Amino acid sequence: MVKGLKIKLVIAFVLFCITVFLLFIDEYKPYTVNYKEASKEMFIPQLRRLNSIEKVVHYTDSMYSALRLEEFDTSRYVRIVSGTVKRRFYHGISNYSLSDNWIIHILGKMCWSHLSAIVNPDDILEYPEGLCSQQNIVFMEVLKKKGITTRAVGLGTIEGPGHFLSEVLYDNKWHLYDVDVEPNWKATAFNHESLEILLANKQELYKIYEGRLTPAIIDKIILSVNYGVPNKFPATKMLIFQKMTNVLTYVLPSFFLLLFIWYYRKSKQ
Repeated sequence: MVKGLKIKLVIAFVLFCITVFLLFIDEYKPYTVNYKEASKEMFIPQLRRLNSIEKVVHYTDSMYSALRLEEFDTSRYVRIVSGTVKRRFYHGISNYSLSDNWIIHILGKMCWSHLSAIVNPDDILEYPEGLCSQQNIVFMEVLKKKGITTRAVGLGTIEGPGHFLSEVLYDNKWHLYDVDVEPNWKATAFNHESLEILLANKQELYKIYEGRLTPAIIDKIILSVNYGVPNKFPATKMLIFQKMTNVLTYVLPSFFLLLFIWYYRKSKQ
C-alpha cells in the first residue's frame, strides 16, 4: 500500500470515529435545575413536562377553557401564556450540547458563546432555563399558534447591556410583555401598555422593574430600541444555521465512512 494512501485511510477512519463519538458523548446527560437561581423566580419544576410548543399550547388552552368565557378574550389568554412561560423557565442560558449539535457546541466555545444558544422553540423547551430571548421566543410561538399577532422588541446593543422582550397586539394596540425579568405590572396603572407609551412615562417603567432592573440600566438599554416585524420569527438566520449544522453532524460521519471505504478499496487494487 502506498504510504500516502495509508495515511489518508487512517485519517478518514479516525475522523469517522470522532464524528460518531461526538454524537453520543453526552447523550444521557441530565438537564439539571440550578435551584439556587430558580428559587429567585416563579419557576415551577413540575412544568418541565411541557417540553414542546404543542404541549404548552394544550396546557394553556386547558387553563383558559376552565374560565368558561363565552367569547375569546385575547388579553386573558395572553396573560395565561405569560404566566406559564414565567413558571416554566428561570433565567439562564440553554446551549446545544455536544450530542445535540457538536458543530454548534464547538463553535460556541471557540468563536462566540451565543452561537450555541438554542433558538428552536421545541429545543429550548428541553431545558429548564432560558435567556430573555429564548423565553420570549417560546412565548411568541405559543401565541402565534393561536393566531395572535406578536413582535419582538430588542433593547440595547450587541456590546451590552441588552434585553429582549415582546409586544402583543389586541384591542387594536400593542401591549408589552416581559416573561424573563418578570416585572411587577401591578405597581403601575400603565398595565401592559406598549413600550412606546412607557418610554413617554419612564417613572412608570422604573416602578414595574423596581428590584429587577435599576433605573440606570433601564436608561442605558432604552437608548436603542428595535421592533421586529409582526409575526416574524426573531432569529430566522440563526435557526437556519443551527438546523443546517445539525444535519451536517449526521452527514459528516457518513462522508468520512464513504471516504474510508473508497480509500480501502483503492488500496486493494
